Amino acid sequence: IGDVMAQSAVSAEIDQILLEEKREEQGRLKILLLGGSDAGKSTILKQMRILHMNGFSKDEIHSFQKYLRHNVYQVNRRNIFVIMPIFRSVTRSLKCVRTFTRCHPNYSSLPDNAHYYMPKIGALLSPQYVPTPEDILHLRIPTTTVNEINFSFDKATIRLIDVGGQRSYRKKWIHYFDGAVLFRETGIMPFQALEAHETIKPILHEDIIAHAIVKPQKRQNRLRESAVLFGEMLRCKFLLTAAFILFLNKKDLFVKKLSSRPLCERRPQFADPRHSLITTCLLFVYLQRKSKKDSARKIYCHYTCATDTKNVEFVFKAACDIVLQKSLNSSGIQ
Repeated sequence: IGDVMAQSAVSAEIDQILLEEKREEQGRLKILLLGGSDAGKSTILKQMRILHMNGFSKDEIHSFQKYLRHNVYQVNRRNIFVIMPIFRSVTRSLKCVRTFTRCHPNYSSLPDNAHYYMPKIGALLSPQYVPTPEDILHLRIPTTTVNEINFSFDKATIRLIDVGGQRSYRKKWIHYFDGAVLFRETGIMPFQALEAHETIKPILHEDIIAHAIVKPQKRQNRLRESAVLFGEMLRCKFLLTAAFILFLNKKDLFVKKLSSRPLCERRPQFADPRHSLITTCLLFVYLQRKSKKDSARKIYCHYTCATDTKNVEFVFKAACDIVLQKSLNSSGIQ
């Protein structure tokens, strides 16, 4: 009897150890940030650096200076004139650009960060200027590879992965990982830019080459493109068991567009004056992503402004709670 009791005690101890190890493993969450280009994925990654990894080093901040100047250059090159290499010599002339951005807030060719950078352009172009965290959050630096960070968040260890959103990089989303089994405890955070509902984006030359499409370039609505891409993610066989948390980003820019150009001008079904701006956001996005094929899939939806640190902190915590709970439920651990 004593031997049986001893064996039972050892077995119970082993079971407890295995349970603890399993709980520890379930506390490691992998979250993929997926979506089209310029949707705000990399901004979320930078927010996590600020919130959970003590921000950026001095060397990193110094490296951001050249990107800051390049972003300002892009704003002006695309909309007013080709700026000369010596930035300081044309600072006064840039007053016309600030006036332009105020008079034409919905000019679709303007980069999203134009309205943030232009009012402070004189300071930004100073050689002694040191970028602030907010400056860095508004930087537009295209992601051309896989960026990954690891950090502790509440009771979990987060592995956050940002993959380039350009069309030619999308096939790498799946091939980056070792196998389908890795997706069992994965959270997928697809991004759509709400403000892109009336923005037309040309198909890039490199995308045409990558897909061997020999035909004239077309132009397409960016939000419609995002909706199609989102449907492809939902039906991906590797992501069938993953938790989907949809980030409908750039809500601040979307609300500004709606306030100056109501959606009913192009879509009469939104003409009801009782609809608030936020209600219009909800209805519009619902219709954009409505699909019979995907109606059975549970999707968690958040409206975000990726440059708003408090908003991102709140939404990301809610998203991680969803992924963690799904992970625990799938393993039988509560």
